Amino acid sequence: MSLNSFFQFFVPKETKFYPLYIQQAEYIEKASKLLWKMMSETDLQQLENQKKEIKACETGGDQVLRDFYSQLFNTVLTPFDREDVHELAEMMDTFLDRIDDSANIILTRRFTDVDEALTNMTANVMFAAESLSTIIHDLEFMNNPAKRREINRLCHEIKSLENENDQLYGSYINKLFKQNYSLTDIIKRKDLVQVIENTTNSVKYISDKIRSIISKL
Repeated sequence: MSLNSFFQFFVPKETKFYPLYIQQAEYIEKASKLLWKMMSETDLQQLENQKKEIKACETGGDQVLRDFYSQLFNTVLTPFDREDVHELAEMMDTFLDRIDDSANIILTRRFTDVDEALTNMTANVMFAAESLSTIIHDLEFMNNPAKRREINRLCHEIKSLENENDQLYGSYINKLFKQNYSLTDIIKRKDLVQVIENTTNSVKYISDKIRSIISKL
């Protein structure tokens, strides 16, 4: 048991990190919904506007992370293991970065038509972000058995979405080179499906981390 964990039995827990986690989760959820809209948007101006909104979320998330580090530097006792507090914040920032990366690929590759598989994968990223937001809002109450069960259920849901995207990714890559696409179009679509896959992996890593945190209670 770490020294931080030992003293948590005797000293009131610091709760100031939870609002920062929640703020980050809200940026993530908003950005994921915009990403899903971008996937089926055909108007270039709308695409550019949606990309700017996602970038604003990513920039806001960077500020939250800076605030987080400032708070962590000035806090002796964290609400759970200090390393986990730090890693969870970093992982959430990475997820938001991956959403922004995906949006950039959608905008710059300028698809005239989008495959259903890509739309479904982006929808799964959005559903995972929604589940993550619920988890983060409940995180402060994870000592409550009912909340802990719900968090575990939502983590499992995120894992299921990640598994579904793994299957969609594998199937898409398998079919990609069998379609009558130009080499340029193959590269564009490969870039997009890869970045969405990376984005899905990012949220799955977050759910794994949260499960690890809960297991230490």
